[in-house]
Amino acid sequence: MLSRKHATALSLLLVALLLAALPASACTSIPVSKSASADGSVMTAHTCDGWYDARTFVVPGKTNPEGTMFECFQGMLHADRAVPKKIGEIPEAPVTYTYFYAGYPYMNEHGVIMGETTIGNRRELSSTNGLLYIETLQTLGLQRAKTAREAVQIMGALAEEYGYVDGGECLTVGDQNEIWFFEIMPAGPFNTGAVWAAVRIPEGHVGVSANRSRIGEIDPSDTENCMASSNVFSLAIENGWWDPASGEPFLFYEAYAPNTSMNMRRREWRVLSWAAPSLKLDANASRYPFTVKAERPITVQDMMSIYRDTYEGTAYDKANVNDWYVPDGKGGFYKSPFATPDVSTEFAKLVDAPNERNISIPGCSYFTILQSRSWMPPQIGTLAWFGLNQTHTSVYVPIYAGVTSLPKSYALNDRSKFEFDNRESAWWAFNLVDNLVNRRFQDAIKDAQAVIEPFEAEQFALQPAIESTALELMKVNPDLAIQFLTNYTNSRCNLAVEKFWDLAEQLIVKYDDKGF
Repeated sequence: MLSRKHATALSLLLVALLLAALPASACTSIPVSKSASADGSVMTAHTCDGWYDARTFVVPGKTNPEGTMFECFQGMLHADRAVPKKIGEIPEAPVTYTYFYAGYPYMNEHGVIMGETTIGNRRELSSTNGLLYIETLQTLGLQRAKTAREAVQIMGALAEEYGYVDGGECLTVGDQNEIWFFEIMPAGPFNTGAVWAAVRIPEGHVGVSANRSRIGEIDPSDTENCMASSNVFSLAIENGWWDPASGEPFLFYEAYAPNTSMNMRRREWRVLSWAAPSLKLDANASRYPFTVKAERPITVQDMMSIYRDTYEGTAYDKANVNDWYVPDGKGGFYKSPFATPDVSTEFAKLVDAPNERNISIPGCSYFTILQSRSWMPPQIGTLAWFGLNQTHTSVYVPIYAGVTSLPKSYALNDRSKFEFDNRESAWWAFNLVDNLVNRRFQDAIKDAQAVIEPFEAEQFALQPAIESTALELMKVNPDLAIQFLTNYTNSRCNLAVEKFWDLAEQLIVKYDDKGF
């Protein structure tokens, strides 16, 4: 247990660090097509950056009597800290599928997976006429769809019929065979509906959404690779955002959400350069290709690596500026152990660090890397590599689409208070480690990696045997196979939490009185 001295010191530390600046723009999603991945899986991912509902649990599917209504709410993204407000109802589907809840729901029992980023829209498009926010659309899509294409069609149709009232959003929607880029915006204050477009990621390619619209030219007549709302062209023409007579091509992003912010562009550059380094993309370009052909097979471990990226080794690394180097007393310099890529806005000014928005940032609520694999039943072949808090100080655990429950600690999260004798919430274990690592980053990140790397390596080593056993059980007793996967998933989740509470205690003792 913590001593009173350590408890007092840590309380003060938490107050200071938890008040650090939150990200100005949230979330990064990377869709990977089937033939771009190393094992033939379709992948997408999501960092839920900012204070959003980080609780995750399984929502069982069910059969609904005729006349059952689906309730629509405002505020589901923050349901962990405020009761959502009911704003209406729509007819429920006769049958709904099991899906996995978080602030942004991410996976269902049939292998449909979703990543998310907020991309904004022209102010003129804002609307309060409607019932559907993006997290509601995701819930409806996951409850009702067996494929990614079907999910896009369902979400688009419901948004047009019942009204989309959220800001501009991108969902990367995949299944066992294909992955789509779906962008949606409200249709304006006098219109109930939505404007949206979806483009299929080409085979062998990788894309990225980093908080700005990326869909450019579209061809709705190419139904194999493109879908769009019926008003996708007319709304732009009516508002003077595109003139067909001009000879200029219609660009969805230019018509509905023009944005040149470096916060977004830099992450696009980093991800696309990671996937296709030979292109030598300009780090300061205003626009990048919609997708790039992957120049190597992309593994889950590759995805974990890019999601832990802080521009290390580039001119944009906030932990490698001159002010972090201090005299060594011998005429030279060494990097301070306090050098960190996770500086607050105020501290960045103090050390003259570049104003960069990393892929891995403090203030992340939860994160996923999602796989959907066609050669296994979706209960086994689809899984979320799930984690809480910041990616480069936390750990991924496997959550299979067939599991029936998750640990209670992953569904509890009161971020308004911290109690040293309360370990019921998994989120606080990872958040505490993240804050302690950032107190003396250069040294403490090595301590975190000494826990993270073998833990994840063990999971990858176990994975073939776990899935082989589950497949064999599925042939003779499907219920037993599901229970086996549920037990395994829960054991990894619980072990991760236990290890991070232990790591937090070790960091407190090891770096006592060695902070700023």
